Amino acid sequence: MAKILIIGAGLSGLVAARELKSRGHEVVVVDKGKGIGGRMATRRAGGATFDHGAQFFTVRSAEFQSEVAAWQQAGVAQKWFDGFPSPGNKKPNDHYPRYRGAAGMTGIGKWLARDLDVCLGEEIESLGRDKNGWTARSVLGREYFGEQLLLTCPLPQSLKLFDSSGQTLPAAMEGVLRRVSFEPCFAVLAILKSAGKIPFPGALYVNKEPLAWMADNFQKGVSAQEGAITIHSTGAFAKAHYDADENEVGKTLIDAAREYSEMDVASFQVRRWRYAKPENPLDIGVAFVPELNVCFAGDALNGGKIEGAFLSGLMAAGVLGS
Repeated sequence: MAKILIIGAGLSGLVAARELKSRGHEVVVVDKGKGIGGRMATRRAGGATFDHGAQFFTVRSAEFQSEVAAWQQAGVAQKWFDGFPSPGNKKPNDHYPRYRGAAGMTGIGKWLARDLDVCLGEEIESLGRDKNGWTARSVLGREYFGEQLLLTCPLPQSLKLFDSSGQTLPAAMEGVLRRVSFEPCFAVLAILKSAGKIPFPGALYVNKEPLAWMADNFQKGVSAQEGAITIHSTGAFAKAHYDADENEVGKTLIDAAREYSEMDVASFQVRRWRYAKPENPLDIGVAFVPELNVCFAGDALNGGKIEGAFLSGLMAAGVLGS
């Protein structure tokens, strides 16, 4: 059985690692972050808990439905609401159930990683390949080896790492992958002095500059403390102000949010997501180069969304583990 190196501990990487390990492969997952789950991120601040990356997920396929049922059985996911609440019904109610992490979105990733070899806090700065396989070198000076390599971090980061190896992708594949772009996002984590007034179920799709989304993490069932509000900016606002002062960004977004909820803020912090969402995702599932034993996976290769990331991880395991 092959030794497989996976860079990225988001959903695609974790699902691929689990599947490959179940088939008898030796697998190691490396991620530069301090936590599991990538954009399925939960953060604690000031006694409150916030989902500050991906807020929920839907289910469209039988494969993902089976997986979500397992998550529910394990107590790490549950249904949040149906449809999509928005001011003036700007976004149609599609009636799909929205699911969430039972104790926060990152809890799903932690559950998937429970039996895996995951190395966190290891930013990979370069890749090398020889006749035996792939070696990844971290900024801390550590090396990780795999006969096969799976890259699951956001596609621009994966391509930058691949470029460091001196290897060349097939021309047609390279052109397709490099055309994928991402929009950034600001997440404001605001602690209010009293309970928020976001309508039930504690979710509001705003989509009015500069706001995209607001959520009450107490109503959501993630935070034990009331008044824990996540505010997401639009991609356009984040693009225009990505390097701006965080305090000014936070104040701007909080002021805009007052149109939809009382916002007597005790404290707040701002998180930046450079690669929040693929703007033009592909529908190819994965990109595999068998002659190099390298595979690219992630939501950007499979239609976007959490379900796309999950299915891409499954496909990656299929091509690497066959």
